[in-house]
Amino acid sequence: MRAARILIASLGLHLAATAGAAGTFEEQGHLDYVLHCSGCHKPDGYGVASGGIPPITGQVGYFLTLPEGRAFLMQVSGLLTAGLSDERAAGVTNWMIRRYAGPSLPKDFLPITAEEARRYRLERPADVSAARNAIAAKLMAAGYPIR
Repeated sequence: MRAARILIASLGLHLAATAGAAGTFEEQGHLDYVLHCSGCHKPDGYGVASGGIPPITGQVGYFLTLPEGRAFLMQVSGLLTAGLSDERAAGVTNWMIRRYAGPSLPKDFLPITAEEARRYRLERPADVSAARNAIAAKLMAAGYPIR
């Protein structure tokens, strides 16, 4: 576990150094994903099923089809505890969506704004797993292949 954290931190430092002082939103989103999300969701977005961390690859876009799913993407524990500004929280989430949604990305996708991030992050589910399971059940009932 310690070696994985050192590797992730080293990769984050490398990304920060190569992004330059005027790094783009895309670069900042990628850096924030590496530093704050990839420890659980892994660099490939497939999560750790045995640890209860669901995959985001190929399915995160489905969450955008429900208002509560869109809000949930800003309410996951790691994002709420990362200490990111609303702008950076929205940025990393939008980066993650663009990078991992694949065919699940709705054609009418609108990026999450900093104002949405602020509003959604004020409401914290008491049980994140139960909230995700309820949203996943709705998505599965609508025919989306959620894992």
